[in-house]
Amino acid sequence: MATTLTGDAPVFEGGLQTLAPGVHAWIQPNGGWGEANAGLVVGDGASAVIDTPWDQRLSRQMLDAMAVHTGNAPVRVAINTHSDGDHWWGNAELPADTTIITSKESLKAMKDEVHPKELARLRRMAGMSGRLPGRSGEMGRYVRGMLGPFDFKKIELRFPAETFEGRSTEHVGGRALDLRLVGPAHTLGDLVVHVPDAGVVFAADILFVGVTPVMWAGPAARWIAALDLLLETGATTFVPGHGPVCGPDEVRALRDYWTWLLDAVELQHRYKHSAAQATLEIIKSEEFAPYRGWLLPERMIISVTAMLQHMDGKGRIPQTAAMRAALFDQVSIVERALDEG
Repeated sequence: MATTLTGDAPVFEGGLQTLAPGVHAWIQPNGGWGEANAGLVVGDGASAVIDTPWDQRLSRQMLDAMAVHTGNAPVRVAINTHSDGDHWWGNAELPADTTIITSKESLKAMKDEVHPKELARLRRMAGMSGRLPGRSGEMGRYVRGMLGPFDFKKIELRFPAETFEGRSTEHVGGRALDLRLVGPAHTLGDLVVHVPDAGVVFAADILFVGVTPVMWAGPAARWIAALDLLLETGATTFVPGHGPVCGPDEVRALRDYWTWLLDAVELQHRYKHSAAQATLEIIKSEEFAPYRGWLLPERMIISVTAMLQHMDGKGRIPQTAAMRAALFDQVSIVERALDEG
């Protein structure tokens, strides 16, 4: 790819990458909002796709690139790793006879998720408010930049037809794919896909590399446990939901991040600080320095909000368009604070 979806210069290679015989990753630089990765596992006469992009145009592009591998091994199975739209809203482009699978918890969350039409409306409103001065303009410009590359008006939602609980092994063209439920963490029903014969794990949004993660569900302890499980597979290659393909060191780096942030937020909670106060204090600390260079550091406030919700016994962040808009407003405030140093 010459540029990212937002027109920025890529900081790592994108497109279809071969990781092992018959195992490929679809990588979207630079791993920002909606720039989500996917995967392909090719067996004898049949293939499996792991996740589809945020809109159908991008899904067509991905499937066209995969066609060189799927011509003699049609896509018979697709696995959606979780409920965020940038990992399944392109499902309608999959062949009609493809069986789509996700976790039981994920399917429920998909049905509760904000509808594409609501994001289209939010993007349109952001385009108008982005012309205004002050906070309204800042939030509008942020959301416009985040949602601008995607066509939410032309999405036909296609939900998974099959679900599992806990763990499942899917056989595709003679290859075993080990599906493990690891949520709630990033979302309620996160799952990861281990391809044992290739030493590859498609970790989806349990793993971000060089990109600030977002916790919509939590708790943090569950996410840390999920990262431990990734390492316990013994895999040598990991495909994150956002960022470049990596090895175990990057999994450990994200584990360190969550361990540090959980301790930092617990301290702020004792001071009874709001999510905004807590985040602004945390980004001033010396301990934040290693993470300042990660893409989209302002998104930390979403995870801080989720952590404080759990610490107050309130459960996860409500998944409504109004709550998303309120969070994006807070994200733009933190972005400004980071810019001002």
